[in-house]
Formats: sequence, structure tokens, C-alpha cells
Amino acid sequence: MPALFAAAALIILGAILPPILIRRGRNRLAAEILSRDGATPALLTPADRCTGRFRRVPGVLGMDRDSVTFESRHEAPTVLPLSRIKRIVSGNRMASGRRLLRAEVLTLIDADDRAFEFLMPRASVYQWRQHLGAWAASSRSRQGS
Repeated sequence: MPALFAAAALIILGAILPPILIRRGRNRLAAEILSRDGATPALLTPADRCTGRFRRVPGVLGMDRDSVTFESRHEAPTVLPLSRIKRIVSGNRMASGRRLLRAEVLTLIDADDRAFEFLMPRASVYQWRQHLGAWAASSRSRQGS
């Protein structure tokens, strides 16, 4: 009986501990980004960069006036200049066909037709749609003038 309780405790600990550690790591990374010299990002949210059907890299997605940047402790930063973004798609279905229940995916397609998928909470995707929509409207008005 005690072995059963120990096994159950290990399973519960294994399910609870990784998300807590990932969240703390993201918070430290976001604090580092905000404390850097220079302009602070207009938008900074926790996000996972999708690298496969079920593989994700946890990190932080930020937007400043010139680019969208994904930073993680596990890989080099990915910088997408806003001028190279061709299309913006968001929703609850990933390019692989996987359907999401509690999160949404933000897909940025660059001028070379490379897709960058970022998984994040629905409220964060809403904020990204607002910021990217405002950027698209201002860039259209600059091109039309």
C-alpha cells in the first residue's frame, strides 16, 4: 500500500513540476528581455514555437516596431522583420491538422513562404491580432501615401 501511494505521488509530481519550471523559466527570460538596454517590446507574451506535430519549444514571443522575435533558452532567437511578413493566420487548428482545445496558434508566413507557428493562450493571440492588425493598417496607409 505505501508503494502505491509513493508511485501515485511520483506521477502527480511528474505532471505538476514541469509546467511550473517552464513558467518560471519564461518569467525569468521575460524579465531579462525587459531589463535590456534599448527600446522595450510593445508586446511580450509566453509562447511555444511549434517544431513538429507534438514538439514545442517554450519561450517568449515579443514584438517591437521593426520585428517579431521569439527567444528561448533552448535555441537561438528567431527574428522576423515585420516588413517580411506576408500573411498572418490564427485559429485553433495547426498546419499539421492538430486541433487545439485550450490554446490557439498564431502563424506568421514570411516572404520566403516559411511558416512560423506559435502556440499560446487565446487571450494572448487576441492581443497579437490587435497589434499585428494595427501594424498592417499603418503599413498600408504608408504605402498608399
